[in-house]
Amino acid sequence: MARVRRGAQRLERREGEGQPRRVRGVHQRVVDGHAPAVAGRRVTGPHGLILTTPRGVNPVSEQQTNADSAKESAPLAPPGAAEDLSPRRWLVLAVLCLVVTVVEVDATVVNVALPSMAVELSASSSDLAWVNDSYILTFAALMLIGGRLGDQFGHKRLLMGSLGLFGIASLLCTLASNTEQLVAWRALLGIGGAGILPASLALVTVSFPKSERPKAIGILSAMTVLGLPLGPVLGGWLLNHFWWGSVFLINLPMVAFALIATQLLIKAEAPEQGAGGLDLLGVALSTLGTGALLYAVIEGPHKGWGSPITLGAGILGVALLAAFAASQRQAKAPVLDLRLMRMRVFVVGSLATALSFFVFSGIMFVLTQYLQGVLGYRPLNAGLGLVPLAVLFTLSSVVAAPLAARIGSRAVIAIGLMLVGVGMLILLGADESSSYGIVAVSLSFTGFGAGLNVGQAIAASLSEIPAQLAGVASGASHWVRQSAGALGIAILGSVLASVYSDKVRSSLGGLPDKTVDQTADSIGAVEQVASSLGTEQAGKVVGAAHTAFVDGMHTAMITGAVLSFLSAAVVFTLLPKGNLAKGEREDAEPEAASDESPEARESVASGTS
Repeated sequence: MARVRRGAQRLERREGEGQPRRVRGVHQRVVDGHAPAVAGRRVTGPHGLILTTPRGVNPVSEQQTNADSAKESAPLAPPGAAEDLSPRRWLVLAVLCLVVTVVEVDATVVNVALPSMAVELSASSSDLAWVNDSYILTFAALMLIGGRLGDQFGHKRLLMGSLGLFGIASLLCTLASNTEQLVAWRALLGIGGAGILPASLALVTVSFPKSERPKAIGILSAMTVLGLPLGPVLGGWLLNHFWWGSVFLINLPMVAFALIATQLLIKAEAPEQGAGGLDLLGVALSTLGTGALLYAVIEGPHKGWGSPITLGAGILGVALLAAFAASQRQAKAPVLDLRLMRMRVFVVGSLATALSFFVFSGIMFVLTQYLQGVLGYRPLNAGLGLVPLAVLFTLSSVVAAPLAARIGSRAVIAIGLMLVGVGMLILLGADESSSYGIVAVSLSFTGFGAGLNVGQAIAASLSEIPAQLAGVASGASHWVRQSAGALGIAILGSVLASVYSDKVRSSLGGLPDKTVDQTADSIGAVEQVASSLGTEQAGKVVGAAHTAFVDGMHTAMITGAVLSFLSAAVVFTLLPKGNLAKGEREDAEPEAASDESPEARESVASGTS
């Protein structure tokens, strides 16, 4: 300490000579045009740096210093990121947008390829379900670990390693000769995706200054959602020209380009010094618990919600996740830092984001079947029919940030959720002979509302996260969203399937049991069943199936709309006023992680509390 004081005195003497002021070799940072410390005091400056300002050198008031210190002590960006205003940051964002789009495309591209796979690989309906679900299962289950690994080893390293794994898994999927291999390689794809998304979000947060971060996150979120309807469109086009393996082979050139661009454009950041080791117990409990719970949700509609397998998996998942939460209280380097759960803005923002992805995944699952099974669209046309969802999401993502500056993030997020609910209710007007117009209007409302919500909710939820928790928080955010997407497919799909099956069975009394069972199993089987019947019976089967599906779709949409309106009420009640995406709050109540002294906050952020 004596050495620092002597160095400070020497630096005071240099000031008249135009020499830069230094403290132990570190350039003193300037915030808003003035020094971030009171003369002669040791305070926490920008990004948690401990600065000592020499006495007599441009001191500022203690009140202003404390305000600046509080303002700058918990941004997501590491030192220097906020000052990096070179145009290269937008190229970085473009690369990350490509990366997340590829990952999201793989979540839906396989849907239109399932019929071809059934023929080529002699796959049963259960096999096809697992081809689709194995990706979601590992993707969501390992999302938390992706965030932690980014903190441990660096987000750029995690991104490049995950991209490499994703490319290898894509090639293996292309070469699969049976469904068992394809299920395994799709699960490997999910593991790669689980590392890509948290790393991408963390790299965006550290590449942009706080003023631009909401816009950048909104663009990244828009590309995330764009990939969902793009999957069926791209898959339909590929299947019109190539074999089913092409839906995976297309990943390879995009992954190769992303690897090269990442290496050239993105700077490697040092791993967090306070990150500690990897919590292996937490990794095992969170992975197995999430996997078991999602297994129960995914298999519930197929095996029955009351079956021993479904109930056992659900109970096991809940028990393992409870054990995981308990273990995180004692872990030195937790997978999920429970301090995040004490941050109201993070929790409520994550809830709002989860609801949008719940609805997005569910409505795409339902509408793809409606367009193909009821209205008779080809796969490519059905995929194109979902484009308004992505277009309106992108447009509203652009206007969300300036709108939040005028009316506050809370109002923007709540309005977005209500528009999502309205969009789902519009589908109550669709029937067996509707034109595409009503679908387009519904998707426009849903997409526009989700665009207002998602970017603002994500940016708000991460706005008050300390830099040292950026990776863990982004991993938790993605885990919530992907888990919500899986739940959206399972829950809304289960509501649809239950109503559809009951209606079909009550409408087709008198026909052979085999015919009724096949028709009630799936709307996709109706055409094949009808082709084996006489004209009169075929017409009866098709009419009953279409009517039953529309009834089930209406029930599923009502379920989603109710959840949307309830979430809007929660957001409006619990989120504070202000432009939260920029860290501006109008309430006086401090967050659990921000009401400490600068020194205490630095200790907490480094994991030493």
